[in-house]
Amino acid sequence: MRRPENLGDNERSDPDRVLAACPDPATAHAPADDFSAITRERRGNDLPGRVTHVLADGPPPLQSYTISLQTDSEAVVNGHTLQWSSGAVEGQVNRIKFLKRRSYGRASFDLLRTLVLAQPL
Repeated sequence: MRRPENLGDNERSDPDRVLAACPDPATAHAPADDFSAITRERRGNDLPGRVTHVLADGPPPLQSYTISLQTDSEAVVNGHTLQWSSGAVEGQVNRIKFLKRRSYGRASFDLLRTLVLAQPL
């Protein structure tokens, strides 16, 4: 669901009607919206409190999500707080994997190195 400020006039009542008709999404909407705001506004320090709250009385799908967040909570909090990202490195790794897969695994290291260096970033 898009943020309310990004909805058109005719779309503003749709989420309210869905949440009124279906109790399951309604119970998950507020915690999911909180997690979205924490991510969007980089308030990673608020995350442990929200995780504890959802584990106590949140819907089961969100509870399993928060359990997965707790497995490496320090990295998750830092990822939601700090401005640095490994996105550029991950993009290069995916590009190299694509080149390797494109050659059906037959590319030697020398050929792969040539392909990586020859392609523009």
